[in-house]
Amino acid sequence: MNKIQQAMHNKANKALGEVEYQIDLFLDNNCKSSFKMDKYLTQLDFKKKLVLIMRDSFNPLLEEITSEEEDFIEAYSFLTIPQKKRFVKFVMGLQEGCDKYIAKNEATWKSRFRKKKISEEDEKGTQRKNRTNRSFYRI
Repeated sequence: MNKIQQAMHNKANKALGEVEYQIDLFLDNNCKSSFKMDKYLTQLDFKKKLVLIMRDSFNPLLEEITSEEEDFIEAYSFLTIPQKKRFVKFVMGLQEGCDKYIAKNEATWKSRFRKKKISEEDEKGTQRKNRTNRSFYRI
């Protein structure tokens, strides 16, 4: 991973600190929260790449919660079945919030337009026009 990618991951991880705090609050408040991921991202004004990094960071958590492995079942045994379903829904809502933010800001993140390559014939044609215009104004 190069320095730029490392810096992007660090920036996304710092922003995920607040999201993890909201997840903790969600679990402490009997699996209820009013946190909206798209509003949080709007405040941060992140670019698409950073939001995608953040979105992908929720995949391991979802896999853990829904896993049938004995260790993960024991780790989340403090949650009742309805609470576990709400927790899965909350984490999926975080990912959907990332998707909403990307969709909402897609128009403002226009891709760069590349310069058109000028073929040799077009280039010669413009040179001829420039020559004729210059000779016209000579005294």
